Amino acid sequence: MNLALLQMADSALPISGYTHSWGLEAAIARGSVRDAETLERWTAHWLRTSLGPLEGVLVASSCRATRGGDIAALASLNGLADASILPPSIRGASREMGGQLMTLGATWEWCCSRLVPILKSFSDDPEFWHHSVAFGLLGALADGDPQEVLTAYLHQAALGVIGAGVRAIPVGHTHGQQILAYLHGELQALVADLVDRDSETAGAGCPSYEILCDEQTRLYARMFRS
Repeated sequence: MNLALLQMADSALPISGYTHSWGLEAAIARGSVRDAETLERWTAHWLRTSLGPLEGVLVASSCRATRGGDIAALASLNGLADASILPPSIRGASREMGGQLMTLGATWEWCCSRLVPILKSFSDDPEFWHHSVAFGLLGALADGDPQEVLTAYLHQAALGVIGAGVRAIPVGHTHGQQILAYLHGELQALVADLVDRDSETAGAGCPSYEILCDEQTRLYARMFRS
């Protein structure tokens, strides 16, 4: 069992993931997400149309680049993420979480000796790193292959959104875990579809999701930053 990868995918990791709902709060305000069933449907749709085709592809690409020693490719992947994550709130969240994940990784004994030289090769800005690229890089340093690293990434992402739903709708924690279990097949199918895609194919096209993310920044009252 890869304990380092489990640590990276822990929802309690202090990288501010709990402060974001990834547009879910706006969907709740609209009434399109209101119970466990609609939360499951919304999460699956978000994974398929938004997170998976863009950030998921970048995670696997970052993992492959790191395992292959192509460290220079990581800058291109970060640039691709910066240009492709269109909602400003989500782009900011991605960079914030990526920077904090790298800062945390630099303190971990199992990867710090290999990570610090990589960090020194790039910008001093802690938010240079997008979360997907940072996750793929650290996953490779944890000796994970692209398939298991992508699986861990999508699983923690789904759990994060479900956790936001548990707090905001609310639904019970038991229902939240049931939703996650129901999504296991969806996650496995996504991994199989995305893991071997070239980074140049990374991109999501879901205008309704981008509208929700914009609406969330203008809600009268909200619990989450994005």
